[in-house]
Amino acid sequence: MARKWRMEEKPTSPGILFAGRDFDEFLAIVQREPTESDPARVPSHLYFLVDTESSKLLGAIHIRHHINHPNLIETGGHIGYGICPSERRKGYATKMLGLAISEAKNIGLSDLLVTCKDANFASWKTIESNGGIFERTTNDEGQLARRYWIKVL
Repeated sequence: MARKWRMEEKPTSPGILFAGRDFDEFLAIVQREPTESDPARVPSHLYFLVDTESSKLLGAIHIRHHINHPNLIETGGHIGYGICPSERRKGYATKMLGLAISEAKNIGLSDLLVTCKDANFASWKTIESNGGIFERTTNDEGQLARRYWIKVL
């Protein structure tokens, strides 16, 4: 999935999905990601959205347990997600984000910062469909990004 995705566009969110040169290196990097408290790193979990009938990977979502990091507090947020280019516009991102919000509750989060590029109208709709309340735009490496807060119920 990641190899095909890379061929279609530059790496996007979640960035960790594009780590490593091959699957084995990617897996080693993901397995080193902290899922518990580590003062030097932000604990996180990576999940995949899979079509269980075809075993096809549709997308991925990365949930960070906190955003106490300069990049995350401003533009990265608690969640980074993406759908394979060939599977977009089918409602998968909305479904995947909804599932991640439920998982965030299990992690103990009560409010989620979710961001997207200002030009990414589809992502606006995905976030807003999941209860995202627009806060403001900010500068993300020379591009405008939108900041949304989602209340975890």
